[in-house]
Amino acid sequence: MPLFTKSLKLKSFTNKRVGRYLLYALGEIVLVVAGILIALQINNYNEDRKQKKLVDGVLQSITYDLELDTLTVGAAIKYYEARDSIAKAIIDDKYNRTDFEKCLLCPTLISTYVPLKINDKGYSRLKEIVDSSKKKDTLTVEIVQFYTAFDALLTQFGDEVKEFTLENVRDWRDNQPWFSKVTSGRMDERLYDYMESQEYKNKVAYYYVIVCRNYNTMLKAYKTNATEVLKKIKKRQHLDSIQRS
Repeated sequence: MPLFTKSLKLKSFTNKRVGRYLLYALGEIVLVVAGILIALQINNYNEDRKQKKLVDGVLQSITYDLELDTLTVGAAIKYYEARDSIAKAIIDDKYNRTDFEKCLLCPTLISTYVPLKINDKGYSRLKEIVDSSKKKDTLTVEIVQFYTAFDALLTQFGDEVKEFTLENVRDWRDNQPWFSKVTSGRMDERLYDYMESQEYKNKVAYYYVIVCRNYNTMLKAYKTNATEVLKKIKKRQHLDSIQRS
C-alpha cells in the first residue's frame, strides 16, 4: 500500500478516536453539570420547604397575636366611645351641676385610660425572615407593612394618652382639696365646683381631641386592618390544608 494512503488511513483513524474521546468527555461534562443542577434544584426545594415551614409557624403565631389584639383593641374602642358623647357635651356647655352629679363617668373621665400594648413577637420574627429573604412573598410583606404603619403610631398616641391622664391625677393630688376624699370613694361638693370650671373644660376638650377623635379613630383603623390581615392568613392556611390533603 502506498505510503500516502497509509498516512491518510492512520490520520482518519486517529481523528475518529479523538472524536469519540471528545464526545465521551463532552458526555461526562454534561452528566456532571446535570448532576450539579439536579443537586442544586433539590437543595433549593429543601430550602424552600424549610422556609415555608418557618413562615407558616410565624404566621400561626401572628394569628394568635392578632386575635388577642383585636379583642383588646375592641374593648378599648368601646371604653373610649362611651366617653366620647360625654366629653362632647361638656365642652359644648350642655352639662350643668345636676348633670355632673348624675354622671358616673365624669369623675374619672380624664384620669383613666386603657393600657394597650400590641403583641409583636410574631411580627418581629417575620420581619427578620422578610429582610433576609431574597424571595418576597406578597402576604408577608403586607403584614410587615401593616405592623410598621400602626405599631409606632399606636405606641406614640398611647403614651400621650397615658401621660395626659397621669398628669391630671398628679395635678389634682397636689392642688385639689377634694382629691383624697374622692379617691377613697366618697363624694365632695368641691369636685362638682371644679367640674364647672373652665380649667376642667379645657382638659376635657384636649381629651376629646387627642383621645376620642384621634387615638380612638386610629384604634378603629387598626382593628379594621388587623381583621383583614387575619382573613388573608387564614385563607392561605386553608388553601395549604387543601393542598396537603
